[in-house]
Amino acid sequence: MRSASSLLDIFKICVCFQVALFITLIRGYVISSSSFRLTLFVTLLILTFLSPAHAEKDMSSFEFFLTILTSASSFVISESPLILVLILTDPSLISTIQPRLQRFIANRSSISSTSLVRPIFVLESNEPQAPSWSEISTDMICEIGNRLPTFTDFKAISAVCSRWRSACLETTRWSLFPWLMLSDSLDTDLPCFFNLCDYRRYHFYGKRLLFRGKRCWGSQHGWVVTLGPDYVSQLVHLMKGKQINLPPLDKIRRLAGIGLEWFHLVHKFILFKDPSHELSNFLVIAIFGSMNRLAFSRVGEGAALNRRGQGEWAIVTNSNNLRFKDVARFKDQIYGLCDNGMLVHFELDAPLSAEVQVIASPPSKEDVGTPQKLYLMETLKNLYRVFRYEIYIPSKIRHETIYFLVYKFDFGAKAWEEVRGLEDQVFFVGDGNSWCIPTSTINSRSNCIYFTDDNWDSQRYPGVAYGGHDVGVFDMATGVIQPLPFGNDNRLFYSRPGWVTPRLYT
Repeated sequence: MRSASSLLDIFKICVCFQVALFITLIRGYVISSSSFRLTLFVTLLILTFLSPAHAEKDMSSFEFFLTILTSASSFVISESPLILVLILTDPSLISTIQPRLQRFIANRSSISSTSLVRPIFVLESNEPQAPSWSEISTDMICEIGNRLPTFTDFKAISAVCSRWRSACLETTRWSLFPWLMLSDSLDTDLPCFFNLCDYRRYHFYGKRLLFRGKRCWGSQHGWVVTLGPDYVSQLVHLMKGKQINLPPLDKIRRLAGIGLEWFHLVHKFILFKDPSHELSNFLVIAIFGSMNRLAFSRVGEGAALNRRGQGEWAIVTNSNNLRFKDVARFKDQIYGLCDNGMLVHFELDAPLSAEVQVIASPPSKEDVGTPQKLYLMETLKNLYRVFRYEIYIPSKIRHETIYFLVYKFDFGAKAWEEVRGLEDQVFFVGDGNSWCIPTSTINSRSNCIYFTDDNWDSQRYPGVAYGGHDVGVFDMATGVIQPLPFGNDNRLFYSRPGWVTPRLYT
């Protein structure tokens, strides 16, 4: 009888483990140590709740049926492993599970000394108490966040408490990696975004009027600069929908030149946020007009008063008629890159006007050839210059990127040094801000450059869509370019894809 009972116990355990394994794998989890840990956890729940021998003696058949139904279906119909986090953070559920686990372990150990299931831990608590999940280490929180399959799940766990939110927003791939803001489409009026972490498209149903019919420039701060056919420009928070009006563009329109359509007026808006200011205080720089001139403005809540650019567009003095391509802020100083690769420095708070100071001469064509696009970006330690090279394909009537060259500036020698790799970093270039994110703390691809199609010069016919084709990632180690699989982008003529990092709480 004892042998038969042991065999029956083993059979029950095997059946329960198979059921748990099926529930785990049917949700699409890969075979890994984490999936088997989840499987064992589900097995324990099934053994606890679905075994009549160890259920509450005074539980009615109806109550027991409801327990079975809710316990099993919570794992079957859940949309993600977030249900595990919800279970482990529900004090009422923990207080119910804990005494049942105590009885389950005690009963299983008393049936037979040779039983396969033996107690491996003892719950030593006089009263059921929920664990303090707010005290979980930051590394564990980040590991949970990085393993979630969708951005919706990430939003949910970041709302558990302030400590979880802080850890998730600072160190997880969901908060660091930007989204690709796709072009305005002929097919729908909903703004559409492509997430690099889960390769999914997201539609923002409550924000159709904020971006529709406008040209957009993204940033790493969670804000998007928009410009419409009425020449009204705004800052729009991607997640909150908050709007900040930029000063009127009358001065820029007068200096830009005659015959420019509204979507060609400003080539690039670049957004810098004051890191020392809790409010939304921004420095906005515009590269505009046929001569690629430069203007700037200070806007936002609590923007500094009595400074140049406060509530207006201040024009940067450019006596040498330099054509600006990009601007970056490095160690609280503003630098610009011109079309010939010259590096300049701006003193925006000069008494009369913002002045341009040449820092480094342009490279020779023998060394760098003729890059089609130039970008400038900063990291914590270095200032980088990125040259992008393209070829024109007549059969496709468009340009395609073929490779990049990256240079690091040596401030001591006042010279550029070519770099062959980006180490644990990823660059993002295109319309709007160009920036870098470190990948040493997240499980992500590194040593590569993500780029978008920002070749506006190739649009030869007004009102005809051109861009949106040349979007991909360049591997610095192999030189291989891979397109991003964001699907069809049936765009409108004034719109291009661009990078923007969603910020949930800032």
